[in-house]
Amino acid sequence: MKFTAEQIAGVLGGEVVGNPLAEVHELSKIEEGKVGSLTFLSNPKYNNYIYTTEATITIVNKSFVAESNLNTTLIKVDDAYLAFSNLLEFYDQAKKASKQGIDPHTVLSDDTKYGENFYLGSFSYVGTNVSIGDNVKIYPNCFIGDNVVIRNNVTIFAGAKIYSESIIGNNCTIHAGTVIGSDGFWFWICSKS
Repeated sequence: MKFTAEQIAGVLGGEVVGNPLAEVHELSKIEEGKVGSLTFLSNPKYNNYIYTTEATITIVNKSFVAESNLNTTLIKVDDAYLAFSNLLEFYDQAKKASKQGIDPHTVLSDDTKYGENFYLGSFSYVGTNVSIGDNVKIYPNCFIGDNVVIRNNVTIFAGAKIYSESIIGNNCTIHAGTVIGSDGFWFWICSKS
């Protein structure tokens, strides 16, 4: 995905100094910046790199004042470190939101009920009598057992296993390789709301 300086500044509530249409599609360290990359500068000990970086866009603190010409477009914010962290979270959510549909290389039982904006990645298996809510993303190679309930706004990353009879509550993230409902736990209810 590509983003312009103007779009990024809009997300961060920052001010663009330079080309508002400058585009980036990857991240880099400021000392390794290259054309098409986004970086940030928050620690003054790295200030010298801003004059040599080839990064297209650099997020900086509002207090930053350039001492010579720059080749990078700046986005000035209150706290560059925090803004960069928030941007990563925004990007992660944008990627998740764009995933939709059922890969043809899956097993999905005929009686599975699922809501809107559902994504099921390749080589995943969904058992019988499973109920899946809205905005659920199940990444490749996942196993969802019989009679599982997965509520709304859930992301299940690659290789996770949700054993039969388990209930996953709203707004949960299940990380890659996680096993829920194994011996000793029977089932696990995970919910942030």
